[in-house]
Amino acid sequence: MVSIDDRLNAIIRELIGSGITLAQAVEAFEGKYIAAAMTASKGNVTQASRKLGVHRNTLHNKLRTQTMLNGFAESVRPVRRRAALSHKRVAIRSSRTAR
Repeated sequence: MVSIDDRLNAIIRELIGSGITLAQAVEAFEGKYIAAAMTASKGNVTQASRKLGVHRNTLHNKLRTQTMLNGFAESVRPVRRRAALSHKRVAIRSSRTAR
């Protein structure tokens, strides 16, 4: 039986030999790991974040920013913009004063 350490060493040697940088390797691994957790949790970000041991907001941010995870990013609610919220507050206030 091959240990995880032996498997990782073989993968690392292959990546270095192929000219893959550390940043590229980390992004690829992280993307695949997150995708696997999201698949296992059927797209539920809270469950996936628990399996990964990261905060739900951290996972949301990674889903939005990592290009490899665009398929899962569609299941994540869009970032709420402060300007949009303040615009709604202004509209509510003006409707109250119009009464």
